[in-house]
Amino acid sequence: MKKDLVYINLLSKNSEELIEFYTKVVGLSPLDTTKNPATDTWYGFDTGNTTFAIEPMSNRDKYSTTSEYNKSNPTLIQFKANSLEELTEWTERLEKEGVNIVQRILKRSYGTFTTFTDPDGNLIEILYT
Repeated sequence: MKKDLVYINLLSKNSEELIEFYTKVVGLSPLDTTKNPATDTWYGFDTGNTTFAIEPMSNRDKYSTTSEYNKSNPTLIQFKANSLEELTEWTERLEKEGVNIVQRILKRSYGTFTTFTDPDGNLIEILYT
């Protein structure tokens, strides 16, 4: 059964830097800054049908029993490119911004992708299929 992904929340010790990275380097548009009494603040981005948000780690340290797990949980985020040209343009922009490129435009049986890291070290892929 196909399941729709509806929410990704990155917990960050450097949330302001991460927000700037996803806004300026990746090119995501902010949805809103939402104040929540339990968690103080999170920052949402427009990514189509999935909510992508960044939340200060300090919020989870104060309010969540899962904070120790979240500190060491590796993350991979994947965005879709609509063409090989778009993937190439995105990769070149990331390189120009000085982003840590882990794998530059690699072709595999399931698609072609570039892998890089955000300022917190989360792996991100841009995939064209």
